Amino acid sequence: MCIIVAKPMGVEMPDKETRERCFWSNPDGAGFMLADGKTVRIRKGFMELEEFEKALEYELDGFDPTETAVIMHFRIATHGKVKPSCCHPFPISDDPAELRATSIESRFGIAHNGVIQGRQTNDDWSDTMDFIADVVAPLKRMNANFMRSSDALELLEGACRSKLAIMDNSGEIATVGQFYEDGGVLYSNTSYMRKVYSYTDYSNLFTGTAYEEAYGKYEVEEDSWESMERLLDLLPWSACSECAVREECALYFPECETENMARQAAEFYADLDEDEIAEYQTI
Repeated sequence: MCIIVAKPMGVEMPDKETRERCFWSNPDGAGFMLADGKTVRIRKGFMELEEFEKALEYELDGFDPTETAVIMHFRIATHGKVKPSCCHPFPISDDPAELRATSIESRFGIAHNGVIQGRQTNDDWSDTMDFIADVVAPLKRMNANFMRSSDALELLEGACRSKLAIMDNSGEIATVGQFYEDGGVLYSNTSYMRKVYSYTDYSNLFTGTAYEEAYGKYEVEEDSWESMERLLDLLPWSACSECAVREECALYFPECETENMARQAAEFYADLDEDEIAEYQTI
């Protein structure tokens, strides 16, 4: 899956190592947007990490990075070809040329993490672009203050069933869907984190010898289904038993922090085919 990194004003930028992890975990192109008080500057289509870092440094020159709102996006392609024009963020517009532009200024910018079902797509037109043109742009025309409306954000969440980050020219940020807060920065999933194998992660969730015994057995019998079954039994939420990506969570760490998140994840993955599920897996 992609990852959105939303840094509000007054929060320190994620360090270079974190940005590198985001890029290499989501390597199909990157982009960012920042607010300068008059406009949102959108720069995208960076297919190499060095290009992304140089552009980010250039655009932030003359600004205090801590006091500047920045949203970054690192892509894994699901719809639309792996190409600069399909990278995020996007202006909120229904003009295809503006949505494909790799450098543009706009009053609003938006980034998406997930798959939006039922959209028209081709090599040059992604599900996100179609959703922006067909849903978000008309909503903006109806209500220029839409990103400050809880009703409008709930409408967007119901329509896309995934995650969005929206920025206006003042630097205000609104998010749709579940984000993880770390040091004041909002992340749309955990692919920004240093990967730690399951023993360390599970030890934060479970106490006693049950996990140690199961993990020890798994280490000894690496390809044993019996070992996998015991790890699956340790997943923390009842909904995990119905989730299509439960084996990935069992081997590394549970992605969901609550039973409700686990239920939503199980329902979401149930609507995807095997190829779409593979595109979403982050490990």
